[in-house]
Amino acid sequence: MIAPVDAQAFDYRSGSSHRAPLTQGSSFHTQKSVKFQRYQDEQGYHLRILSRGYAPESIQVEVSGPFLVVKNQEAHRVENRNERGYSFTSSSSSMNRRFRLPGNADLAGMSRSDEDGVILITLPYRY
Repeated sequence: MIAPVDAQAFDYRSGSSHRAPLTQGSSFHTQKSVKFQRYQDEQGYHLRILSRGYAPESIQVEVSGPFLVVKNQEAHRVENRNERGYSFTSSSSSMNRRFRLPGNADLAGMSRSDEDGVILITLPYRY
């Protein structure tokens, strides 16, 4: 049975999704977005991170004080050379989101799994 998480226990400070600026490639633009879904069940608290345009391994998750911090920072540079000259385009994007950790979460038991562009963070209950 999946129960909604108490908003006070797992507080998301910046809304429910993040859209980064368009990243210019050689001939197209890619829209990047990250969405967060929180829930709890009998195993503990869960944070599902759905990322589009980001590599799952580039998204870092860490504990900082009473918060779980999800962040990413990327820089891109595209170089174009042809008979007329040389040009380059650079862009960067970053994301930083904080979630207040529940008081009864076991931080030592925190786990992460990555599958098909979805990151699942699990925080078991502390007894």
